Amino acid sequence: MRYLPLILTAVMRKPMRTVLTLLSVTVAFTLFGLMMGLNATFDEVAARARADRIFTNARFGGNGMPIAVAHQIAAIPGVKVVTAVSGIAGYVQDPKNQVFVLMVDANLPKVFGDWGVTQEMWEIVQKDRTGIVMSESQAARWHKKVGDKFTMVSKQMKRADGGSAWTFKVLAIGPDFQQSSNGYIFGNYDYIDKARPLADQGKIGEADLLANDPATSAELAARIDHAFANSATPLVPITEKLARAGNDFGGLDIKAITRGIALAGMFMVLFLTGNGIAESVRERFAEFATLKTIGFSDRAVTVMVALEAALPCVLGAALGVVIAAFLARQIPRLMPSGFGIPLPTMSPVVIVWAAASAFAVALLSAALPILRLTRMDIASALSGRT
Repeated sequence: MRYLPLILTAVMRKPMRTVLTLLSVTVAFTLFGLMMGLNATFDEVAARARADRIFTNARFGGNGMPIAVAHQIAAIPGVKVVTAVSGIAGYVQDPKNQVFVLMVDANLPKVFGDWGVTQEMWEIVQKDRTGIVMSESQAARWHKKVGDKFTMVSKQMKRADGGSAWTFKVLAIGPDFQQSSNGYIFGNYDYIDKARPLADQGKIGEADLLANDPATSAELAARIDHAFANSATPLVPITEKLARAGNDFGGLDIKAITRGIALAGMFMVLFLTGNGIAESVRERFAEFATLKTIGFSDRAVTVMVALEAALPCVLGAALGVVIAAFLARQIPRLMPSGFGIPLPTMSPVVIVWAAASAFAVALLSAALPILRLTRMDIASALSGRT
């Protein structure tokens, strides 16, 4: 604490430089917090993934798969229950208001019981084919309550009468879950299946299932793959554990990208603070020589320079993490519905990483100036020849 007046005086010697450095560090740590928070969310989602759940899609995409495939999968030994999944992509009123409704069969709550849709909710939807279950965030977005009508337009999925408008009735509102930051809307598959042209009926987007034994789910996925390898609809089964662990979004490893962005931010902070502290020490070289002349040891000078470098780093890191936590809560308002990436989590691990990075950057920034001060020629410095 005895060095605090000297440190504050040094920091405020060039107020504009100090403010700009602090702002730059804050921006970098805001980015760092969001990226590391996103990684923390991915880790949490992966930890919560069920070992017995398997996702199955058509290997070559196209127009989906026949619903008969789901029935065939259900007959494979080791399969506990299968749910057929399709969907409608479209918009509400304006093409900018994108929305996606998952259309599923009666087995939804059995396969996805942890997603907040209870058996009671789904029984209501099964009795009314036009019914849907909305999550709380989706209900808030569209200002809907139980009993309201919900109409969307889909250019991709036409009705048998040629129309593109699909009208649903909100029958239940369920809780949100972490895997989907934008919430969900579930509808009755039978409704769209019977309303489509005859040539499009009986097709689904994927078949998701539960294995009888979580320990053998990977083996079961391989057996399903093998069973349909030479069929008209080859499949790509993948366990939820494997899908969540990979954090695969369109072939991109999001965790690797976010780590790279966070690291780039730290290099920016290191460059800025390193230049700043080096210039500050160079401007006050004679002053440091004077301090050493009156009895300040190399250790004392080292502590002063390290603290001077740490001040903007630590303060900027704290401000950056706070701003990142605020921005994380605003992402659902900023991103389009169905964006597909969970919200960053400002967990204790993220805070620890931010603090450790701030101190590491401060020490690295101060390393060269400190080395120069410990090797300084006091007489030359006092005479101004250094």
